[in-house]
Amino acid sequence: MFYICSMSGVHILWFRQDLRVHDHAALKAACLAATRDGGVVVPLFVFGAGEAPAPFLVESLKELDAALEQRGGALHYRQGDPVTVLSELHRQHNLLSLYTHETATAQPSDAEVEAWCMRAGVAWRTFPQFGPAHVSDETSSAAAWDAFMAAPRHEAPGDLPAGQIGIGQPPSLPPASQTAAGGRKAAIETLRAVLGPVSDLSRIGAAATSEVSYIEQLSSYLALGLISVRETWQAAVTARNQYLAAGQEIRAARITELIRHLPDVWRARLIPARHKGVVSRSGLGGQLSLDL
Repeated sequence: MFYICSMSGVHILWFRQDLRVHDHAALKAACLAATRDGGVVVPLFVFGAGEAPAPFLVESLKELDAALEQRGGALHYRQGDPVTVLSELHRQHNLLSLYTHETATAQPSDAEVEAWCMRAGVAWRTFPQFGPAHVSDETSSAAAWDAFMAAPRHEAPGDLPAGQIGIGQPPSLPPASQTAAGGRKAAIETLRAVLGPVSDLSRIGAAATSEVSYIEQLSSYLALGLISVRETWQAAVTARNQYLAAGQEIRAARITELIRHLPDVWRARLIPARHKGVVSRSGLGGQLSLDL
């Protein structure tokens, strides 16, 4: 069910590289805030001005929209500069807060959005999704990473306190071929193929047995946040331990390589420059305890 937005209590959930409803800290926080103050959550995706979205992204957004619709919401589409988009929404609906996940790299517009939020009195709350927000040194980094990845995943909400402010024009899917299907379902199928069942290796599929590394096969899905790094890590660690218990050392070793590469984006994005010289050449991945 959609709720008509009043002029207060509007919480924007800005999807960027987190196109899922599962294990989504920003979504959970926005819903809690809206429930607490009687407001509404408006899921938003902003296309760059003149941007022609790739079919992979379009499929992923449509699947996200379907997941939101199952929970009483809908994805709102806007195009243009994020500050301009947010300013217009604030003028029309008096935004209370903005919720986001961190992105793989700092976005060019982030500084402008932060400055606008301060001027407009809109609280901007962002949440880590690639690893812990703060680390101090190499030893604590490994422990913090393990703790972040082993933490319980955020469950997808059953119902959204959703608001309707004009959905906008969703992108159309151009008639173009592509090598990989977009969307969370395809991401999960790829992850399952990569990890493969212990009892029946013949069902793993060509993708998981090819020479392409596991992280490369999952990279496009992780880049859009169709599956979270935590979901991937927990599934990979479980599969790795099962393979070790079954005496499948080769399969376990390949999955271990996937686990070791998962912190790469987090290291590049979040470790302060003054600490980068402290990290060994082998990287944090070589020092992680790989057990839940």
